[in-house]
Parts: sequence; structure tokens; C-alpha cells
Amino acid sequence: MLHLIALAIVQGITEFLPVGSHAHVYLLGSVVTDPIDPGTFVLINVGTVLAVVVYFRTEMLQAIVGSYQLATGRNTDSSRLAMRMFLGWLPAVAIGTAILLLGRQLSSDMSLVWLAWSMVGFGLLLFLADRLGMRLRRVEHMSSATALIIGLAQAIALMPGAGRMGVTMTAARLLGFERTEAARYAMLIGIVPVLALMGWNAWGLSQSGGWSGGYGGLIGLGVAFVVSYATIAFLMQWLRRGSLAPFALYRVVLGAAMLYFVYT
Repeated sequence: MLHLIALAIVQGITEFLPVGSHAHVYLLGSVVTDPIDPGTFVLINVGTVLAVVVYFRTEMLQAIVGSYQLATGRNTDSSRLAMRMFLGWLPAVAIGTAILLLGRQLSSDMSLVWLAWSMVGFGLLLFLADRLGMRLRRVEHMSSATALIIGLAQAIALMPGAGRMGVTMTAARLLGFERTEAARYAMLIGIVPVLALMGWNAWGLSQSGGWSGGYGGLIGLGVAFVVSYATIAFLMQWLRRGSLAPFALYRVVLGAAMLYFVYT
């Protein structure tokens, strides 16, 4: 139970801070070797998604209304938001589906060396993007082409250790979006890919008879929801005044420590 709660806390924090969740979950699993039921991990990720939906409930409702308007051919602010979100998550879902249909496992074959170099490399990219990127644009100013480019960047996060939030925010900052807007869009377009992957995993577990979320899964879901919601609120508040430099520095330092451990 302690491992389950620790996993839910780690996942809830690192899923939304641009520090790379894969590396942290990997490190936690290296320290605490008690197995976690795969169905429980699915429910933990559902908890993180629910936190985004609740926190950005206004944008979610607008996107739902906009989807209907888009389907009926109406050009409104809501329909444009729905289109931007669609283009944002489409590349990750398309590429992820292709990988899964080819019989590969997403985020598999993770090694400490790979994760460490990913932490350092993408941490440096995040720092440079935040320093060099302008702060002029908001999601409302986003063109379809820009949304697709950021969506393609999110697809890079299928690579273990890249970190979905970090990569997506790096692309958005390079394209001139404000820090809070980059974070908001990164979270919004991450909902569908995460749910799609969790749905695939849940289906596979049910087919193989390995699904067993149970009581522990519900606890993990609840803990992940609370921690994720608090993390999102903290990040949005921080980015109104602070930069992404502390998160980038943390990634580089942790990655360097991992490399030191490996090579010595």
C-alpha cells in the first residue's frame, strides 16, 4: 500500500511538472521492488487525467461545445479551440497506435543510461527554449499549423525519458507562447493520448485476465487525482511569475547524478 501511494504521488507530481515522469517512476521501481498490479497503474493515470479535466473544466466544456460546432460547420472561438486540441493530440495518438499495432510496447526497453541522457538533453533544450522563446502568443492566437507542430513534439514524448510536458512546453516556448499558455495547452492535448494508452492497456489486461485494479486501484486513483490537481495549480501559479529554469536545472542535475552512478 505504501508503494502504491508513493507511486501515485510520484506520478501525480512528475506527470505535470516538466521533469520527466518515466525516469522518476523507473527510479522508484528500482528502490521499491514490490510489484504493482498493472490495472492499478492504469487507474493511477486515470486519476491524473481527471485532475486536468476538473482544473481546466471551462476549456473542456468549451472544447466539447466547439466539437459540435465544428461538426456542423460553424466557425467560432470554441470550434477553433476544439480544432487546435484535435491537431495537438492527433500525432501522438496516430504514431502511438501505429507502434502498438506493429506489436511494440510504448516506453519499453528503458535503461538507466538512456533515461539519464534523455533527462540531461531534454533538460538543456527546455532551458534554452525558455530563455530564447518570446512571450507574445496565447492559445487563442494559435494557427492550425502551429498546433500540429506542437502535437508532433508531443509525439516525441513516446520516446522513454523525453517527458511529455517538457517536450511539449519546449516546442510551445520556441514558438513564442507564454509560459502559462504553453503549460495549459500541453496539459489539454495530453488528455486523449493518455486515455487512449490507458484504454489500450486496460483492454489488453482484460483480454489476458490480468486486470485487477480493485480497492488499491481506487486508492491510487484518488491519491493521484489530489496530488495532480495540487501540482497543476502550483505550476500555473509559478509560471505567472517564475521561469522554467528550476525544472530544467533539476532535470540536468538528476540526469547527471544518474550518469555518475552508471559510469562509476
